[in-house]
Amino acid sequence: MTEVTDTSGREHAPGGYLPPFRAFMLHPRYWPTWLGIGLLWAVMGLPRPVALGLGRLVGWMAWRSGGKRRHFADVNLRLCFPDWDAARREQVLRDHFRIAGQCFVDYPLLWFGSRRRHRERIRLVDEAGVLAMQQAGRPVILCAAHAPALDFGGLRLSLEVGGVSFAKPMSNPVVEWINTRSRSQYGAAMFSRDQGLRPAIRHIRLGKVFYYLGDEDLGREHAVFAPFFGIPKATVPALGRLVKLTGAPVVPAIGFYRTDEDCYELVMAPPLEDFPTGDDATDAARMNAALEALIRRDPAQYLWTLRFFKTRPQGEPRVY
Repeated sequence: MTEVTDTSGREHAPGGYLPPFRAFMLHPRYWPTWLGIGLLWAVMGLPRPVALGLGRLVGWMAWRSGGKRRHFADVNLRLCFPDWDAARREQVLRDHFRIAGQCFVDYPLLWFGSRRRHRERIRLVDEAGVLAMQQAGRPVILCAAHAPALDFGGLRLSLEVGGVSFAKPMSNPVVEWINTRSRSQYGAAMFSRDQGLRPAIRHIRLGKVFYYLGDEDLGREHAVFAPFFGIPKATVPALGRLVKLTGAPVVPAIGFYRTDEDCYELVMAPPLEDFPTGDDATDAARMNAALEALIRRDPAQYLWTLRFFKTRPQGEPRVY
């Protein structure tokens, strides 16, 4: 395993989707958003023990007022870890909300932090040799799991190799502007989902890293049902097709917040071997299994609040 702490950054990868700042964002209706951003910026100046305490408080408040999100997370853990007792499940949920709270408090690190601070606070754990592949001019598809620390790992990787990814546009244009600006600050090319896969394919063929998220339930259309923690899950089988079109290896990845060390990591596992197989269901199952193996390293890190099993096979009851 190679832990990367510092290499030369690049800043010249072409951008795709970069919403501009517009005067209407200063309208009074967005003043609460600007106030929130200002408060988060101020958090960066707090002593670290205070920021850690604030993260714990935010996590506790999210846990107490979790409502539907907490219910979704509890259902997911019941399905994925049926051997756990209630006490263990509750502890993992509490740990998850604490991690999510700290990630929220630390978000201004992504928006306003310097290159030096990004290198100091976010580590790359490169078990796959991604940086070596990039130095050799090889493209890579990084198949990442959803996690509270997702953007921290993506930003740190883009500092080294640029890259390309997709994002779902946010409803608040101020947050959309500052978040997309942050994600692309080191040259990563960002695209909206509405633009389709063609921009990603073009960038992968140019030798870039594609930060791909394939674990969301996007509905029945174009999906196959593949096991995820032993549960049939609607999975879009696009990954195998991307590999066929680009020849890029697939590297499973996940972002972690290490509470014991107070740092962020992007863990990149060894590439999938003999992938794709040519069968959509088999390829989807292999992708899910690779992500599952990473999640099992530290289950509290996964974004359990999403409805990963929203779409059910014909005849099966809803689970949420």
